[in-house]
Amino acid sequence: MSKQLNYLFKGAVLLLLFCSAELSAQKLQNVVVTDSIETAFLPALSFNSDFGFLLGGLVHRFHYKKDVEPFHSFTQVAAIVSTKGLLSGLFEYDKPYAFNSNNRFISQIYASRFLQDTYYGIGSYQKINDSFNSNNKLYSFQSFSFGVDARLRIPFWAKNESSLNVLAILNFDYTTPVDNGPDRLITQEQPPGINGGQTLHLGTGFILESRNSEFRPTSGSYIETTAEVGQTWFGSSYNTFVFQADIRKYSSFFLLKEITWANRFFTKNTSGEVPYWKMAYAGDEESLRGYPSTRFLDDNVILFNTELRTWLFNIDALGGEFGGTLFFDVGRTYPNGESFDTIFNDLKYSYGLGGTSSFFTPDFVLRCDVGFSEEGVGVYFTAGYMF
Repeated sequence: MSKQLNYLFKGAVLLLLFCSAELSAQKLQNVVVTDSIETAFLPALSFNSDFGFLLGGLVHRFHYKKDVEPFHSFTQVAAIVSTKGLLSGLFEYDKPYAFNSNNRFISQIYASRFLQDTYYGIGSYQKINDSFNSNNKLYSFQSFSFGVDARLRIPFWAKNESSLNVLAILNFDYTTPVDNGPDRLITQEQPPGINGGQTLHLGTGFILESRNSEFRPTSGSYIETTAEVGQTWFGSSYNTFVFQADIRKYSSFFLLKEITWANRFFTKNTSGEVPYWKMAYAGDEESLRGYPSTRFLDDNVILFNTELRTWLFNIDALGGEFGGTLFFDVGRTYPNGESFDTIFNDLKYSYGLGGTSSFFTPDFVLRCDVGFSEEGVGVYFTAGYMF
């Protein structure tokens, strides 16, 4: 899924949140629910430094059954527009125990038209003062994208709270810049993919899981590695190889309140004919908060993110709980062939704080992060923890 849409359909400040009357009645009566459907209708108003104000609607539908974790099924339908010219739609379906098996099937279909997509150049590491607002005409361009992403998680091994899953991956997207003049940096540099194209990737990987919760982990670890290949002979416009590794560790301690220390290491490596939208990047609410989206773009990326998280108080009248986070992000992008001795040179840093809230179900977490970097301040309203 494209990086913009990965954020877009998670980000929402709720104007209205409600569940079915039947579900509310069940909760008020403290009935033990063995089969329930929780639906959140979300007229959404949000803000993100990369996309501006966002207005739209989201529907989240959680179907829970007794002894089925994390849920029986999850469905999301969303449509959002932004003040920076982003118009997008998404359908997502997540089904554990799919096809009458122990396999978990996760699929997404999306489309996006963006009038102010960003391109700061490949291998552009020099400092840009106030990069969120600096020379928007040069660094922005228009784009269109459409895609389908599907993953099948196949259980391989399980013991106590730990499990190992094998992944089968199918990823298709079509992306093209649209009507961009010679005053745009992307037109001047002509990066791979400037004329548009499609990528069809087939891949595999594994997930080693021992978290105590998928959505609000306080202990355990999570390791995911994937390898994807795109080849012209089976429908891709480019011969591409992409490797990713995502390692997360959670632990908790008590200091007035329970505090969770969450850490994440992420790397992405690409080779072959890689279009600009498939390259490794750093900068946005999922990587380096406080830098604009795709501020750093290259063949590879390394990232380290650390957070302190806690829940502070409940407001029963709102049916919600509220908390906060402190975070520090560090990382960089680099080209293929760079010496290992220099990979950790010129690291980029950001830091900040955020607020969190949860309504109706612990699985639904809203957060607002404010990230500070040497190039500016990023504000991000989104749903779910960063990792």
